[in-house]
Amino acid sequence: MKHYISENTKIFVYSMPVLDSRMYIMINDLDQKEALIIDPLKSEEALSILNTLTHAVVLFTHSHYDHISGMNWLRDQVSCTLLCSVCCGNKIGDPHQNLAAFSNILIMDKTEEEQALCMDFFELDYICQADKTFETEINFPFGSYQVGITHTPGHSDCSQCIRLTASQPGLTPEIVFTGDSLVNGHKIITRLPQGSKKDYISVTKPYLEAIPEDTLIMPGHGNWDLKKRFEIA
Repeated sequence: MKHYISENTKIFVYSMPVLDSRMYIMINDLDQKEALIIDPLKSEEALSILNTLTHAVVLFTHSHYDHISGMNWLRDQVSCTLLCSVCCGNKIGDPHQNLAAFSNILIMDKTEEEQALCMDFFELDYICQADKTFETEINFPFGSYQVGITHTPGHSDCSQCIRLTASQPGLTPEIVFTGDSLVNGHKIITRLPQGSKKDYISVTKPYLEAIPEDTLIMPGHGNWDLKKRFEIA
């Protein structure tokens, strides 16, 4: 797995089998024992990093099961606070709303072998719970970074992009965790429950197009790269 290490910016990347959903663990540049974790998943490989932490702030890019599936496991590994939107918070507590109960939807384009592998570790009744919620947008500091969460509907009605900005030397100045609102090499899926092509075109596409070209994009699936090498559908 390709982690992102650039001077004082450290982001460790982990992937779910078959679906390649990505979990990101970003270390606080001012406190190495604190992290920002995006879209948690179960990963024994990540324990080497998690075991060094005393606390983590956890964020979801949206409520779909493959992007929240490691939350309960993560709570057993490290003290953490899950912060998400009210919309997302309502869905993660219901396996029908977070699509855990319909996990076959997430793998309907996979081979029979891949589908069987996924169903071995999927939890069809999976739920989790937020510690803190906000309406649609929020800003807060994380180390030397300012974190801004923006509602970007389309893939789901609770999708959001997480943007980090910093001006200090030695830090990557612009990072955006896009979830499934921007995935390199793939068109954005808006046909799932609570998805909307209209919302994607009217709200999310203009937001993505306005991101500077040299911004580091951390997508919900696939490898990270600079925005200029992503195609916005």
